[in-house]
Amino acid sequence: LALLAGRRVHVFAAKGGWALDGSLQSKIVAMVLAMAAEIERDLISQRTKAALATKRAQGVRLGRPPGPGASKLDKHRDEIIELLALGVMKHRVAARFETTPTNLRHWLKKRKIKIDPA
Repeated sequence: LALLAGRRVHVFAAKGGWALDGSLQSKIVAMVLAMAAEIERDLISQRTKAALATKRAQGVRLGRPPGPGASKLDKHRDEIIELLALGVMKHRVAARFETTPTNLRHWLKKRKIKIDPA
């Protein structure tokens, strides 16, 4: 709102019937709106923290599950290992399974798969 006011843009709220036009009254309205937004953010934060504390107290494990998680490459594991063992380049293997070479390297590293080409 400050950016708009600096450019002499007037903001009119059709629903509330108020205007932000650079007047003293509009500055007060803008300040009240900013305070209300800050209070709402604080309330959301408090509710979130309380809910997380409740879940922790119930023994629920929070956050992402440990481990690498599932990948679309997992179902092709044997074929990927076979292709790499035959000496097929990683970027070609990645293209075959519709992924990126970076993702393939990351997948191999997370699963501790080391391939020596034939």
